[in-house]
Formats: sequence, C-alpha cells, structure tokens
Amino acid sequence: MPITEYYTKPASQIESEAATGASNDISELEEVESVDTLESEESESAQEEQEDEMDDNDGDNFAKKIEALKVILKQNKKKMSAYEYLRYRSVYVLLINWKKRNMICKKAASVAAREVFNKGPYCAKGIRKWAKGWVENGVLPVSMQGCHQKTKSFIDDEDVIEESLEFIRKNEGKITPKLYRIFVNNTLFSQMRITASISEKTARVWLKKLGLVPQSRKKGIYFDGHERSDVLEYRTIFLKKMEEFEQLMPIFEGDNMDQKDPVLFEEQKPHIFVTHDECLFYANDDRPIIWAPLGEPPLRKKGQGKSIMVSEFLLETIGCLRLTDEQAQAHPEIPQEAQKFLRPGKNEEGWWTAKHLLEQVKDFAIPIFEIVHPNAIAVFAFDNSTNHGAMADNALCAQHMNLNPGGRQPVMKDTVFGPENTLQSMVFPLNHPKYPNQPKGIKQVLIERGLWYDGLHLDCQLCKGKNKVIDPTRIDCCARKIMSLQPDFLAQKSELETTIEEAGHKCIFYPKFHCELNFIEMYWGAAKRYTREHCDYTWNGLQKTVPEALNFISLVEIRRFARKSWRYMDIYRKGVTGKLAIFAEKKYKSHRRVPDDVLNQIILENK
Repeated sequence: MPITEYYTKPASQIESEAATGASNDISELEEVESVDTLESEESESAQEEQEDEMDDNDGDNFAKKIEALKVILKQNKKKMSAYEYLRYRSVYVLLINWKKRNMICKKAASVAAREVFNKGPYCAKGIRKWAKGWVENGVLPVSMQGCHQKTKSFIDDEDVIEESLEFIRKNEGKITPKLYRIFVNNTLFSQMRITASISEKTARVWLKKLGLVPQSRKKGIYFDGHERSDVLEYRTIFLKKMEEFEQLMPIFEGDNMDQKDPVLFEEQKPHIFVTHDECLFYANDDRPIIWAPLGEPPLRKKGQGKSIMVSEFLLETIGCLRLTDEQAQAHPEIPQEAQKFLRPGKNEEGWWTAKHLLEQVKDFAIPIFEIVHPNAIAVFAFDNSTNHGAMADNALCAQHMNLNPGGRQPVMKDTVFGPENTLQSMVFPLNHPKYPNQPKGIKQVLIERGLWYDGLHLDCQLCKGKNKVIDPTRIDCCARKIMSLQPDFLAQKSELETTIEEAGHKCIFYPKFHCELNFIEMYWGAAKRYTREHCDYTWNGLQKTVPEALNFISLVEIRRFARKSWRYMDIYRKGVTGKLAIFAEKKYKSHRRVPDDVLNQIILENK
C-alpha cells in the first residue's frame, strides 16, 4: 500500500486493521519467524532482553504511552515528515497488537513492518528498537548511520575557518566558489605551508560548511549599514520624532483598516503622514521565475530596455496624493495629482534632480495636500539621500568651500557665531585689496573665529574619499571637519526642508539603510508585480501598464503596508533589531505595535 495512504489514514482505524492483518497474514508471519531463526544468537538474546525490559513496564505506563502516540498521530500529522509519521505509526501498531491483541512482540513487530512499511524482518527489528525507546524514554531513537565524519578536513581547523570568514567579510556580496578556491590555494595554503589544492567543487562544500548558500539578490533590510553607529544614533532621533507625530495622526486598524482620528486639544492640529519615493519601471522587466518545459526556457530580450521614473507621494488617508474630480472642479488652478513621470536618459528627458523634487513639492504636493486636508499639518518623509538633502546655492555647507579665498566656491549667506551671536560675512568686502567681494574660504573663516592653527590641512586622510572613516570622537583633524561641526553649519537645513517648513508643514528624513520604515517601498513592490505580470517587452506597453499598476493597488492594501512600517518602528524602539526584528514583525502582524509580552516571548524562543 502506498505511503501517502498510510500518511492520511486516521489513527482510529489502526486497531481494527491490525486485528484483520493478524488473522489474514498468519502464513506470512510464520515465514518471518523462520527467517528470524537464522539471525545470530547474540542478536536473539539482545532482542529478548529488550522485550523482557519492556514487559517489566506496568499496564498503566503502556496505556499512557499508547495515548501519547494517539495524540501525536492526530495533532502533529502536518508538522512532521512522512517518514517520521510512519515511524510513530508503526510503534503504535506494534503496541496495539502486542498489548491489546495479545500477540507476541516479534509477531506484533512483523505485522507493523508489513502493514506500515510493506517490509520484512529487518524493518520489524528496527520497529522493536523504536518501541523500546518510546516505552522507556518517551522518544523514538534517532539513527546516526551515515552521519559520522569519516575523515579530517582542512575546513574543520579553527585557523582555516577564521581566515576564511575574514576573507568573506572583506569581499561581502562578491564571493563565488571560484574566487574562494583561488584564495585557499594561493593564499591560505601558502600561509600554512600546505602543498595540496582544492577544486571548485570542494570550495562549494567548504562555503556551505561556513554557512554560505547560493541565493538570488532580494530587496529587504540592508544589513550592511543597518546597525552602523551613526545610523543607530540618527534612528533613535527619528523614532522619537515619529512617536511624537503619531500622537497627532489618525490610525487605521481592523480587517478593513478603518480610520480612527486622534484626540486633540484646541490649539493642536491633526498631522497627516506623507511619504515620498522615486522608482524606475523597465520595459523588459519580466517575472524573474518562469515555469517552462525542461530545456525550453523562454527567450528574453537583452537589457532592461527603456524606463519610466515615477516620483510619488503616498498617504494612509487617501492613498496617492491627488484631488477628487469634485475637488479638481472647485479648484481649477491646482493640479489634480502630485504624481510625476520622467523618461530618464541622456537622449530622453534627462535625470531627476533636486530641482525637480523641489518643484514637485512646492507647486504640486503642498497645494494639493492643503485642499485634501485643510487645517492639517503634513509630515513629509523622504529618503536620506544626497539628492533630497541638497542645499540652497547660498547655504552654509563646508563641503562646498575651498581652503583659501576665491576660486570656484559658492557665495554663502551671512551668519552668526559664538555666545554673543557675532555677525560674520562669508565674503570679503568690496574694498578688499586682493579679494574684493570674493568668498573667504575655510581658513579665513576659522581665523576670524579663532579656531585656526598652523599645520591644519583642508582634509585629512580619514575624512576624504569613498573609504572615509566615520568617528564621532574626531572633531579637529582637519579644517573641513572643524568647519562642518560649527553650530551654524550644523543647523543649516536643506532647501527641501526649508521650503516645506516655510509653507507651515514639517519634514523628516528616514534613517539610511531602513527601507522597511518607508511603506511606499512595499507599494512599489506591488506595482512592479503587476507590471511584470503584464509585461509585453514594448515601450508602448510600459507606458500603458505603469499607470494601471499604480492605480491597481487598493487603499486598504496601502494602509496595511503602512501598518507594517509602524510595526517596525515600534519594534526598533523596544531595542530589537536585525533579523530578529523581521521575525517579530512577521510573527505578530495584525496591529501597529507588538505587545511587550509577545515580543519578550519571541526573544526567549530565539535565544
């Protein structure tokens, strides 16, 4: 009988089937006994000792063990493998036939082996061992056959493991079996004075032993910089501000994500969270996995093809930031939607810049929001990118300054410094003999503030280049560092933030490497799923599909995306980070917050 039939058969049928099998298969059992007599005397005596030991158990103990097997077979059928289920079932059949049908232990085991596994004497002997383990210890013994290491491998050496992990960390994201094999043969074995070499196949085995597995790239939490000290410091500030804003925002709960308005005092205004992001959609972006006959993969076009960039604002209250038809008729001077499209490329419409975003916020997003939510304050949230943090042309920015006067550096606005708010101009006066109306540069500004000293360079080795070292304790290593840490320079806001605050609204930036906090990222994922399902590899098809995809996502789904991001914020506030935060979010996904008792239980389970 097939295994699947035994796997799905209810345990309540076992007793009657066992009795029927016993009466119909007497001749087969006699054959089994004759085969058993050929076994060695040592094996026979060991089995008899096992049976005697099991016989010594009282009837109550057997009844409890049988009842426990019933529970396992009934409740855990979907939680164990088919083979594990059949092991428990065979022990159950043996105990039923032996204790309730009064068979001898050998015959009961033979019946169980034939009925459950369709096997003979060797399997029956194994079932007797399982039954002994179950009766004595309450667990089935686990076979270690084939699980013991036969030879000593170099990868088991602690020094090899340490050197390998160090190499992997230095080349994170670029490790391949071929690259690792070259490292082992040319570097690691040379250091250890070993003349042997490994193949690429062995390199694959070693990488798996080190905990690496081949996997496709997926977007998610960026663990590379997620827990960096400066990122964590800003995340704490961000979460605290968001907690304050949340008290003034409507929340959405329940299966239908119904809106619940906050309780406000007379002088308070409701705050509405408005998140922003940009996304690219490509004409040749099809499903990454296709089911097709073996050896007949579908042909794909080379390259990603033309693209459309979308800059969007998303709200929990209405979804995409746009006016209804009635609101658009009542306010014809206001654009109907804040959504902007761009065909990026050198030969197309160019590239999306800070000026494009500033224009979108000033002329589209803010006016539309003030029609949709009058008497409310918008909390605009943006990614922490250089494009979004661009300063105005005359803003105080140490990165744009030269060390010496003149040259190609912006003319910055006047500022104040020191405890007495001393006024300081960032340009020389018109009557200066050498640099009339020219920018002063960092050196002159620091001299006027009494912060310059001989031997100071513009940038030190640790502060320049792509590999600059972030160290909050280093405050006077170079002139640019000293200038950038001045209070007036630190207080300088981006042009985007200044524009939003001048309009009476608020602006906040997400922490770096924390895409999970921006729920519009999940919105993009749902939209791209739609475009991939309707991809026809044409430019006209992409132009038609992208707007359809953006309108396809329902408001309830958008609110669920937002709830997930709020849940991450709550988890981070409680000190849980990394992969455990992902697990906690998935474990409790019906509310904006994870209760403390549930979170503590999750932490204990994963220690």
